Amino acid sequence: MNFGKQFLASLLGSTLAMVIAGSLLIFIFVGALVGGLTSALEGVGEGSEMNLGFGGDIEEGSVLHLTFDAPLAERGMELPFTIQFGSMEPETQMGLNHFLADMERAAEDDQIEGILIQADMVSGYPSMMGEVRDALAEFKASGKWIVAWSEIYTQGAYWMSSVADEVYLHPEGGMDMRGMGMETTFYKRMLEDLGVEMTVVRGPDNTYKSAVEPYLRNDLSEANKEQLMALLEDFWARMGGDIAAARGMSIDELDGHINNLSVRLTADALALGFVDGLLYEDELHALLLEKGAAEDEDVPSHALLLGYSQYHNPDSFEDFITNLQADLEGDDGDEDEEEADGEEEANAVAIVFAVGGIESGEGDDATIGSDRIAGALREARLDPEIGAVVLRVNSPGGSALASDVIWRETVLLKEAGKPLVASMSDLAASGGYYISCAADHILAQPNTITGSIGVFGVLPSAGKLLKERIGLDFDGVKLHDHADAASMHKPIQGKALEAVNESVTSIYDAFIGRVAEGRGMTVEAVDDIARGRVWTGQDAMENGLVDGMGNLQDAVEMAADMAGMKNFDLVEYPEPIDPFEQFIAEFTGVAQMSTIAEAAGVPADAVEAMMEVEAFVNLQAKDRVQARLPFHIRVY
Repeated sequence: MNFGKQFLASLLGSTLAMVIAGSLLIFIFVGALVGGLTSALEGVGEGSEMNLGFGGDIEEGSVLHLTFDAPLAERGMELPFTIQFGSMEPETQMGLNHFLADMERAAEDDQIEGILIQADMVSGYPSMMGEVRDALAEFKASGKWIVAWSEIYTQGAYWMSSVADEVYLHPEGGMDMRGMGMETTFYKRMLEDLGVEMTVVRGPDNTYKSAVEPYLRNDLSEANKEQLMALLEDFWARMGGDIAAARGMSIDELDGHINNLSVRLTADALALGFVDGLLYEDELHALLLEKGAAEDEDVPSHALLLGYSQYHNPDSFEDFITNLQADLEGDDGDEDEEEADGEEEANAVAIVFAVGGIESGEGDDATIGSDRIAGALREARLDPEIGAVVLRVNSPGGSALASDVIWRETVLLKEAGKPLVASMSDLAASGGYYISCAADHILAQPNTITGSIGVFGVLPSAGKLLKERIGLDFDGVKLHDHADAASMHKPIQGKALEAVNESVTSIYDAFIGRVAEGRGMTVEAVDDIARGRVWTGQDAMENGLVDGMGNLQDAVEMAADMAGMKNFDLVEYPEPIDPFEQFIAEFTGVAQMSTIAEAAGVPADAVEAMMEVEAFVNLQAKDRVQARLPFHIRVY
């Protein structure tokens, strides 16, 4: 038996054993979870950076402590943490919708004296990070103070922290200010070495649709370099402009410091005006007390810090235990409701959250399943109490077919007479734009990544891998000439490839037709700005793909105004997936292979790259044609 067969047999056996063992362990684990979770969370209560909320009143003079060490999510859950399978530890999350509302509340809250930002690293897309920074600026405009202090600042953390009235750094800390750049991973040589061929088709003139480049090239095309540089320039106009304005510099001065790597020591950061002082933690607390913060009774001479999660929901831990017990007892918590007599009046705005890659099927809270999101739009359309809808989109796109399924529901919603406003977050590109284009009004952030109006198909052939590496041979019979055209062991070619090309062209034509109809443009005008090119929100507004700039709250207010509603409720769709059910799914799933790979020493970014290739190889047949963003972007 050769190595390939031994490896596959071993992998299959190990995977099967993991699934069986995981299923058995559930019964043991669930019994111990409720009793053991309290002790597992000891030390993350009051005063901790990872404050999950254990009840209690907010004391006067509290300082809201923002660490941004939790990932930013588009939509937060009331339970602000999940249990991670790999570490069996709680992991917090921060929902943007909750954060924006909480900052408004904190600005008016007499118990909150000010805010301390202690962010070592904030990772995310510039758009969502910009919304967070804008909310902090609004808080400061209320007259309350913000102080920032950290042991080390990454660029994203410093951008966020620069909103503060005063910015401080640990005397032996550091600041990473190397400027902005982007990098793409290319898989062509790896796939060739493995014996996998990728046949790629693109829509006509989709020059900028560079999602396929990693499978065809070893470097960036000139068209791709052009659009990526345009994105970076717009990103830096916002980030660099904010930092320069906050620190009293010109953008040229800031760029000069970065290009010269002038900030090498903490003394450099102070001398060049990036920070207002170098403070140890005890000196920081003395400063906060001087500003009026209350003293922490448990930690003398320290200011009373209130974790964000505890401020958002002081009873989150108790809520988790209550919900968990209800799940285990099979109680869905629903009570019989009496139906109101007579015709109901529309008094609510529905926010439909569409977050993640777009695919056919149900999806989940991190994936846009066409069934789930189309169903949410349909439910909002048929509910007489819903007067208007905001479609909140944060998506790099995905399946062209699934995008069209969702798009159809947006059209039906408008035909029903209910205003629809699309609110673009970090991403509303390709399929993300497809599902937005029919809206009555589209709002974006200046650094939203949108456009990418184009389609492509990826058709893998693993013949060399299967035959030469693993030792499999194939033979068969066929009644018709192209019956084996979709075989995984040989590349598609001839008339079969012509048919795929024709299908991709048809889907692209439909895409730009949908956009032209929704935006009141000609097909030719859309095609001129399409061809797979990505645009920032600001550029998209100039070329007619977006109507204006605004955040989620702006979109809600606009939708309500279009529906003529002054006092209205907010309803969120679709219903979030139960966190306990999600945990069980992760606990038993073979998706934990990524955790195993990382434990074996494979770098996380390499695992992510391999998972990307695997995702394309295993696409459903109906999702083979993709309307997807050509890259991933993170600002650190």
